[in-house]
Amino acid sequence: MEIPPVSRRTLLRGTVAAGAAIGIGGLLARTPAGAAAPAAPAPLASAAPPDSTTDPAGLTVTPRQPVMHGYLSRDLATWSPATDPYARYSRSRVPLAPRIPVFVATQAKPALAHGPQVLDLSDDYYGKFGYRSLRYQNDMSLRTSRFWQYQDIYAAWHGLITADSPLTATGATYGVVNLPNPAWTDAAHRNGVRSLGCWFWPRGDTFANLVVSAPDGSYPVADKLLAMAAYFGFDGYFVNQEGNVAAADATRLMAMLKYLRAKAPAGFHVQWYDAMLPGGSVSYQNQFNSANAPWVLNAGTPVCHSMFLNYAWNTTRLSSSRSYAQSLGLDPYATVFAGSEIQQRGFVNSLDYDPRQNFPDGGPARTSWALFGTTSISAPPGVDLTNPATQQTRYAMERRFWSGPNSDPTATGRLRAPTQADLNAPYDAYQVWDGVAHYIVERSAIGAFPFVTRFNTGKGAAFHRRGVRVGSVPWAHAGVADILPTWQWWVRAAGSGAKLTVDYDATTAWDGGTSLKVSGTLQAGDSNDIRLFKTRLPASSATTARIVYNAGGAGSDLGLSLGLVFEDSPTQTTWVPVAGAYAAGWNTAAVQLGGHAGRTIAAVSLRFTAARQTSYAVNVGELALLDGPAVTPAAPTGFRLDASHFYGTSAELLLSWTFGAPGVWHYDLRRVRPDGSLEAIGRVYDEVFYVNDLQRVAAEATSTLQLVPVSVTGDEGPAATAVLTWGSGPSVNLALNAPATGTTPANSAETPAKAVNGSVGGGNSDKFCSLTTPSWLRVDLGSVRQVDQFVVRHASAGGETASYNTRTFTIELSTDGGTWTTAVTVANNTAAVTTHPITATPARYVRLNVTTPTQTSDKATRIYELEVYGT
Repeated sequence: MEIPPVSRRTLLRGTVAAGAAIGIGGLLARTPAGAAAPAAPAPLASAAPPDSTTDPAGLTVTPRQPVMHGYLSRDLATWSPATDPYARYSRSRVPLAPRIPVFVATQAKPALAHGPQVLDLSDDYYGKFGYRSLRYQNDMSLRTSRFWQYQDIYAAWHGLITADSPLTATGATYGVVNLPNPAWTDAAHRNGVRSLGCWFWPRGDTFANLVVSAPDGSYPVADKLLAMAAYFGFDGYFVNQEGNVAAADATRLMAMLKYLRAKAPAGFHVQWYDAMLPGGSVSYQNQFNSANAPWVLNAGTPVCHSMFLNYAWNTTRLSSSRSYAQSLGLDPYATVFAGSEIQQRGFVNSLDYDPRQNFPDGGPARTSWALFGTTSISAPPGVDLTNPATQQTRYAMERRFWSGPNSDPTATGRLRAPTQADLNAPYDAYQVWDGVAHYIVERSAIGAFPFVTRFNTGKGAAFHRRGVRVGSVPWAHAGVADILPTWQWWVRAAGSGAKLTVDYDATTAWDGGTSLKVSGTLQAGDSNDIRLFKTRLPASSATTARIVYNAGGAGSDLGLSLGLVFEDSPTQTTWVPVAGAYAAGWNTAAVQLGGHAGRTIAAVSLRFTAARQTSYAVNVGELALLDGPAVTPAAPTGFRLDASHFYGTSAELLLSWTFGAPGVWHYDLRRVRPDGSLEAIGRVYDEVFYVNDLQRVAAEATSTLQLVPVSVTGDEGPAATAVLTWGSGPSVNLALNAPATGTTPANSAETPAKAVNGSVGGGNSDKFCSLTTPSWLRVDLGSVRQVDQFVVRHASAGGETASYNTRTFTIELSTDGGTWTTAVTVANNTAAVTTHPITATPARYVRLNVTTPTQTSDKATRIYELEVYGT
């Protein structure tokens, strides 16, 4: 039954055009009225530097911290990785993994058909990064995804402010385009899921500038969208065009999307949201029909690849959508995604727009499925996720959302009918939800050796290496999560029927932040089979398995066996006992599987059998299926410290190295402490890394940093090293009120001294202004100091128009005022404030050289402040 249209004015962060009418559950809706946002992220381990900024979402970052941001038409038209702040820190380098073919016999629900797809349009790390976004952070309360196996496409849903936006709730400027978090793209790709950026309208931009065409018929913004996806490593865009535009602009958008589709590489995907019609007006159709279909196929020309239907569908509309897609020669599963609004309705979608209308019992699904805001299940508004117990509760709810109300993908289906009262607690009413696994077949990307998982969920209270805690700072980095169990949790009990509990354990790990925990009590003769992974692995005479476990109190009574299902005998599980010494702590057991050469492993399980009453508290730290000798990666090259910044006993670091060596699964970054022990400071599959808070140990003069290449099997290659020389104290603005000279000022009130007076709020004369082109500004620090960062505050930082912001400039350093070395080169800047960290460099004199003073033909240099930080 369709509910009447409503106007939604609780809009997504940063949305302008607040008076726009929004229909039935439009994607503009963000947070239920009166609801609080999730708790703010934890602070840095030490006090944040005084030049840090905190946005209204509670995220505190320093000027040197790589952050993701949004893009307006002006940014897109001239985009280049060379001028995009910290672009190289926002790249996903993990290729999209192929998924294995359908094998019905090992499905949790063999009767399910494989055709329907799932798109998850959601925030990444709990949506806490509402203004800016980080790839990783020292905050265990952040969410990482544990259910990629039910997704085909992930789309990033959160607005991001532009690089030059103010950090205020009312004045923030959001981009039309935001990129997916590279950590989430890494995780998605590892699991065979495509990752999309997001286009959102309305925003504070001129729409016509987004769809302008060049004389040669090209569309510059479309070309940049393709270039950005290629550079940042993602797979397309979700287009949420949810504001009216002029008919002519809508026509140009249609033409631009056709152009983009024609130029896009294989595997690229654009999904359109059922909102704006081809004429430029917003009108939610809640079905795929002749009114909105031109956004997918227009006069025989492909446009977008698929459509996310607004939520007010019913059986009739979905059946009609399927038929209409087929009449156009389109596959309804590839083209039409019926939307479910999880963000505000949680589990209670079944009350009005029941997924069963799309997935009828005993019949084929009518369309594919789009889920909006699944983050709200694990991070409801107002819930304090800094409490680990609360996190566990919410993750249990998330498991019920995906695996069904029994937390078992083989036993899905709602436990009762929904009622209106359930809307009072929509994120807890799991009993009324069938579970995604009730309708969607689990997928897997485990199709080649070696396959290794340490059950690392991409977050933890500490960091572990080979069972030893080597980092004590809480962390979250979704991009380093392992492939997690396909079925959560498929447990079968024999004997008395007692079932062991299976979950992730954040208190101990073999590698990373978590391990698999199996706990409970079995009676004599009881056994539990835990089916974990769907695979397609062709065994050979060299195939082996490796299991790392901590038996806990079970000791030699563990009764552990490895279970394999083969494609040629899919109804039988072959059990191989895991022999071991069961010593205290972590044990490693090898299992020979060469006797099954020529057979294909289709599923992997673990069994626990009790010879007598046994209490289990077992941690499984690694499960590996190997075929052939280990490969040790070569030592990395080019490892260097690009920049460092000191505050008290803390250092921020920007590190880089040469990327692309074969056999590397990830790079581990470590610090050698004065006593020779190793401390984990990060993990990434990339060529750059930012360290936000390296703590000085006692009075050490230097710290040795290691970059260790690690293969998928956990074998480590030789480490490359770099040395950090600690500064003598906190970094301060050395230029403040220092002697300053420059080219001829425009007038007597706008002298070089105004650029070092510590103020930008004194009006339009509170700056250095020169009509000479090129111009320069020189500051004498008084003596040779260690300089590690510059901050330049341009015209709009002082309240003038952004078109006056300095476009092209360099910063040079000198110890004697005669010989100069270029430290910073900037081209095509548009930002109000630019920050330039460098490796600590000795200098007495600093010179800012301006070659292009504005974004226009105006020739006046306007520098409100030049800040020079160091010790």
